[in-house]
Amino acid sequence: MTQIISGLIYLKTILQSLNTFKSHNFRALWASSYLEYLSQGIQQVLLGWVAYQIDESVVSVGIIFAIRQVPFLFGGITAGILSDILDRRMLIIGASLSLSAVSLTMGFLSIYSELTLLTLSMLTLLLGTANSFQITTRHTFAYQINNHNSALNAMALINLSNRLGGITGSILAGILIATISPGYGFYLMSVIYILSSLIALLIKTENTRIHSSKSQALSDIFNYLKLISRNKAIQVLLISITFTEIFGFSYQVLIPVLVAQTLGAGGITLGVLNATKFIGGIFSTFMVVSLKSSTGNIKLIVFLIIGFGVGQFMLSASNSLIFMILAVFVINAMAGATDIVHQTLIQSMVGPEERGKAMGTWVVGAGIGPVGHLEVAYLGNILSSKLALIINGSMLVLLAAVVTVLNRAVTKED
Repeated sequence: MTQIISGLIYLKTILQSLNTFKSHNFRALWASSYLEYLSQGIQQVLLGWVAYQIDESVVSVGIIFAIRQVPFLFGGITAGILSDILDRRMLIIGASLSLSAVSLTMGFLSIYSELTLLTLSMLTLLLGTANSFQITTRHTFAYQINNHNSALNAMALINLSNRLGGITGSILAGILIATISPGYGFYLMSVIYILSSLIALLIKTENTRIHSSKSQALSDIFNYLKLISRNKAIQVLLISITFTEIFGFSYQVLIPVLVAQTLGAGGITLGVLNATKFIGGIFSTFMVVSLKSSTGNIKLIVFLIIGFGVGQFMLSASNSLIFMILAVFVINAMAGATDIVHQTLIQSMVGPEERGKAMGTWVVGAGIGPVGHLEVAYLGNILSSKLALIINGSMLVLLAAVVTVLNRAVTKED
């Protein structure tokens, strides 16, 4: 009976979280985001597959994934500033159309010419730049159109659109690789990005920006940098974001290699594993919205980071598709929840007029990802993919301990 009551309470909490969809702007933003992330699901599979096929090297995959993250270092905070100045709807549309144009170019070159590592790298850099603007603006807007008490739900539901779109995109990409050509996958991405921008037009323009004065918004960046320098709680959070990105999310570089070397499989299996990533992310969404918290806390982040590390240990020990699917599910359940709480908590630490820059700061932290992509590719090359996973999993457990100690020190000072 107790289990039934607990289940009903959990279901009620989940249903209450859907009240966020009562907002017209949020519904339009969510639908647009779903299509956006559907294309990114295709993008994730295609980039990993095409990069590996160039010279069958994990280093090439690591380089491409690293290049895609590089723009987050400068694009994140730039997008944060602009999202506090300009119409956020137009920023979303502009980024979507840019992604469409780059995808169209990649498809044309893939079918009618040859994508070299250099050409693929240059186009991936453009994709990463537009992606950094998309992520910053969409999450800032999601937080803005929901009050503080439901912010975690809003962020979780936007991440749900990420996972649902990613599942569909990953499966579509795997089918296209196996049956036709990766080039047509890039064409499909281009069309979907255009559809996403059209739906974004439905977002009402009222209150889609905070600042009426551009000069005021530009000067605020200096004040925000001062805030980071003196706010130790934000510093602890940035450490958590940065090193989780380096040692956690970089594992995806090894997925195409594990598929080819450990399983001896191809595009469809790669698509299935990428779809599993997003299924794990969906689970994380419902896990987060069931919490009785508006923004999350550091203790929750520590728990999730440890789970992230355990998932990598599981993946390192996987020798069959079934166990690999289970490990990828666990990793992404923890990873997805970590992202949601990081994104919400960092915005809760500042006022409404600085949330764009706060979200931009998270994107900058995520922009350290290239270090992790190159690190795991290097370890996978000189040691093995499985040893690389064990090392990074251990570093995540160590990170959880460090964040715990730092948070206690900050709490004592306060």
